[in-house]
Amino acid sequence: MGAWDLGPFDNDGALDALGHLDAGEDVPGGLAQVMREILDEDEYLDAPELSGAVAAACLVGARLIGSEPDVVAAGWLERHPFAVTDALRDLARATLDRAALPDDNELYDLWEDADALVSWLERLAPYREALAAGS
Repeated sequence: MGAWDLGPFDNDGALDALGHLDAGEDVPGGLAQVMREILDEDEYLDAPELSGAVAAACLVGARLIGSEPDVVAAGWLERHPFAVTDALRDLARATLDRAALPDDNELYDLWEDADALVSWLERLAPYREALAAGS
């Protein structure tokens, strides 16, 4: 049975992405690659791929916040220190902007169909605010 909940780290796509990132040595490069892959895609995005990119973007936002209420993300950030550059912040912001586009991706559509879109977007709001601060 797969994981599926409102938090950016509460689904299989996110957990798979975090697992792949665990194996890499270049944390900022790995985060950037996950986000670039969906940002470079012109077609409708599938939920698992976008979920991984959203998780990557939220890790960048969480690093800026300085604390993370999600136990999965908190542990991941503790194991993988990295500095947030302007370029990484921009990729993360663009990723979360893309996730919030109607008719562009399955993740948005699934939350909308479940009548949970507002709740999902509210869960992403602290990360979006952190990424927007100082820009």
